[in-house]
Amino acid sequence: MSEQQPPKGSPPLQLASPDELRGLEPEQLARQAVYLQSLLLDVDCGLWEWHPHSGRQRAQGPVWSIFSKTLDSALCGLWTSEDLPLVHSDDREKLLALRQRLAGQGGCIDAAFRAYDGAGQLYWLRLWGRAFKSDTGELFAIGGCADYSEALSVPYLSNLPGEWPLQALAGIGDGLWEWDLRAEEIVLDRACWAMLGYERGQVDANARTALSLWKSRVLPEDLPRLEQAFTDHLAEQLPLDVEFRLWHRDGGIVWMRCRGQVQRNSRGEPLRVLGVMQDITASREALARAERELTQLQRENKNRANLLFGLSHELRTPLNAILGYSQMIELDQSLNPDQRQRLGEIRRAGQHLLHLVGDVLELARIDSFRLAPSMEPIQPASLVAECKRLLEPLAETRRVSLIFEPLGWESAYISADPVRFKQVVLNLAGNAVKYNRENGRVVINFAPQAEGWLRLSILDTGRGIPEDRRAEVFEPFNRLGAEKGHIEGTGVGLAIAKRLTEAMGGRIDFDSHEGQGSIFWIEFPLIDPPAEVMQLTAGPSDPVELPSCHILHVDSRPSSVARLKAMLAGFPQVRLLVAADAVEAIFTARTQCPDIMLFDASVPGISAADTARILKADPVTASIRFVVVGEYSGESCDAGLPDSYDLAQLSRVLTKCLADAMKTAP
Repeated sequence: MSEQQPPKGSPPLQLASPDELRGLEPEQLARQAVYLQSLLLDVDCGLWEWHPHSGRQRAQGPVWSIFSKTLDSALCGLWTSEDLPLVHSDDREKLLALRQRLAGQGGCIDAAFRAYDGAGQLYWLRLWGRAFKSDTGELFAIGGCADYSEALSVPYLSNLPGEWPLQALAGIGDGLWEWDLRAEEIVLDRACWAMLGYERGQVDANARTALSLWKSRVLPEDLPRLEQAFTDHLAEQLPLDVEFRLWHRDGGIVWMRCRGQVQRNSRGEPLRVLGVMQDITASREALARAERELTQLQRENKNRANLLFGLSHELRTPLNAILGYSQMIELDQSLNPDQRQRLGEIRRAGQHLLHLVGDVLELARIDSFRLAPSMEPIQPASLVAECKRLLEPLAETRRVSLIFEPLGWESAYISADPVRFKQVVLNLAGNAVKYNRENGRVVINFAPQAEGWLRLSILDTGRGIPEDRRAEVFEPFNRLGAEKGHIEGTGVGLAIAKRLTEAMGGRIDFDSHEGQGSIFWIEFPLIDPPAEVMQLTAGPSDPVELPSCHILHVDSRPSSVARLKAMLAGFPQVRLLVAADAVEAIFTARTQCPDIMLFDASVPGISAADTARILKADPVTASIRFVVVGEYSGESCDAGLPDSYDLAQLSRVLTKCLADAMKTAP
């Protein structure tokens, strides 16, 4: 048997050789034993004595106190017990084999192994010993144990690159843990226990009880999710990243984020899971505060929108009265030119204010979620073509060339609200025409995008938008300096376009270069054509006929007037007159005597009901059939049409009105 070397870092032992020991007196032998013991107890070492047959044991030295409050229990957990709970699971089998050999064959042992203290801190220990026989023939062993963590941990970690990130995370306060799947044991370091309010020495060093304690601290409603995350990681190889709540030692609740990675053997069998525990209570509380603040802001925004919604409704009534009475006064033939000019200024200012109130009402309706888009499959190309026809009169007035290029996407379908989609296109294309230069161009076209989206681009050759004002483009009532020019507007069109596009599930943005122009675009996902479209068979459609008549169209919107003109382009038997307001309509009705008056309900000033009463009260205009276009609840009209009526609906109304007129004629 070779003579054992002293622990690394110890001074050379001045001990006698075996032959010299046999010649020493008992007093000299005692001094040698005391000298050896003092050396071992001075360098974080410890002595141990073990009688394998009787089970007696004894421990002495500072190293044992690292692992337990009592020295004997530490020796038991590291060497003499059946399961060695303090020893790393990978090293237990080796130590048990050495212990069995020492108890059966004698000899000496010298081994290095890993062990955990009660807080989960990993240590490297060196344990050595030698077997002896007493005078009675009983086998016993004595030896020493030393803390070799500083000398052995770095070489060990250098062979395990996965450990380095864990050590780095431990340095910033995150906890490290290891779960041995074969022994069903979990070891947690000091940081993990500190997150629950435990200090070193306050928790049981047994790895099995540590797992039970942590499970008992998990909130019952979070435990199934935590266990499922581990199961999915081991079985399905899904990433292990789960957040859950634990009861703190002081009775509070802490949020934890657990991440880890399984380690497998050469056969692919899982051996252990190494991971990190992070206290995310502060970030969770910050997120909860942010959510509460967001809810409060949304509530305030909704209240503000409701206030604007109600206020806009209240403002429209007196504004319409002001416009109506000013227009009625204009009918007075006794007014001199100066008075008539001032009344005209009042009417124009009132109409501008009414448009502004209408835009505010539209914004409030969107922001308060009162506007719910009616989604359906539509062909955007046909709606854009209709918008182009409506804008052509404005483009001619501004001397702007308006071009629409479908580029082969005439049959494409998207899901949107057709009325709101047209409103968005009219706002964007209308701005492109209004703010363009003289003899400029506006080009509208389609282009496919990634992931099955279809983009509608509207290019103009206007002034462009400065880069430093890009963030202001979609702000309500911000005209980017255009309010100083001669072009009228409220600065709300783009804000409404953005809100409507996003409410329909689309995207909107723009590119612009100052002095060169802008490209505004909207995008919607492409969809398959409706089933009924796929099942349609080609066949001639029933022709629509319009009766011969004389129509007076009262509408302040050029786009609506242009739409009706385009609708009647193929019917020369229908004569069309146009009036922009009720005063002009009454004057035209008295002088031209139309058969039918189409009165748009949104015309500011004199209401549809008052206009109808004025016409019925005048013998010259009493026979004119009065048709209201749009939402109207009065009873003075002879018929009604929806705001987005088609040619067939117009034909039915005209035919009915003319038939009723013939029945009531004297």
